[in-house]
Amino acid sequence: MPQTRFVLKKALEAGVKPIVVINKIDRPGARPKEVLDEVLELFIELGASDEQLDFPVVYASALNGTSSYDSDPAK
Repeated sequence: MPQTRFVLKKALEAGVKPIVVINKIDRPGARPKEVLDEVLELFIELGASDEQLDFPVVYASALNGTSSYDSDPAK
């Protein structure tokens, strides 16, 4: 996640509230909950404020051209 770390660090330093997009949830073996936990840990590690920790999450499948606030790609 080096690119994610770099971009998130810049966003947090700028004081913005990022939107997290977890892509490729349509793939077999996708683990969106674990990925979200990893992203949350990264936010904390990089010193995100309480407001920044309350980020919206979008789950996406670029292949299918879909996105949702629900982590279940079947919905």
